[in-house]
Amino acid sequence: MKITAKEFKDSPKKSITLIGMSGAGKTHISSQLANWGWSNYSCDYEIGANSLKEALVGDKKFTVNDISALSNYLGKLGNPDKGGFPLDKFKERQKVYYDAEVMALKAMGEFAKSAKTSFIHDSTGSLCEIEDKNLIQEIGEQTLFVYLKTGEKEDKEVLKRASENPKPLFFPPAFLDDNVHEFLDEFNIAAIDEITPDDFARWVFPKLFEARKPKYQNLADLYGVTIPSSEFKDLKSSDEFNKIIENHL
Repeated sequence: MKITAKEFKDSPKKSITLIGMSGAGKTHISSQLANWGWSNYSCDYEIGANSLKEALVGDKKFTVNDISALSNYLGKLGNPDKGGFPLDKFKERQKVYYDAEVMALKAMGEFAKSAKTSFIHDSTGSLCEIEDKNLIQEIGEQTLFVYLKTGEKEDKEVLKRASENPKPLFFPPAFLDDNVHEFLDEFNIAAIDEITPDDFARWVFPKLFEARKPKYQNLADLYGVTIPSSEFKDLKSSDEFNKIIENHL
């Protein structure tokens, strides 16, 4: 049973999971709340600093403000001479990353319980791809899912950034297979190791972006609330953040 506006308002300690695509504002809002006294759990940081700690040994120092080593580990699919990974290596790292995210999500529950202040979970963009429904339900019972839903203007900005600076991403295995084959066919490329990594990343991002939207919406419908990301654009205080959520419950 989802929390009501009154229950949320009366709760002395809030527990929230921000969900949405990369670029929706999850990390920025979480950082603001941390500055205002909230306990901040960055799932990206947890994955790199703990779940994947050994795998990232040898890369540059991993910090809250610089998680690029995690992106470097995930990498991009394509020509090794252009910085890409062959398919087997790419899929192996995707699986390792997925397992690491599951570990980080399980650890989040204990962190939330021990938090002495209101709690904010800065989730990854791939939270909606987690297949363990029981784990997702546990998170939904421990925290309120707040889906930062981007509008047309925000979508264009996210897509523009992704095109200008394509970043490594997690892909569900079936989605990856389907789109790799489609990309090869569309551009008449004979083999995966002939793919220019950034070209595939730019081409596939809008498809992943659209595929994830209904998944985020489903999580919000089950365990939380959907709020336009623009409403949080100029937050001035923790109270204002809480009031926006309360108004949408």
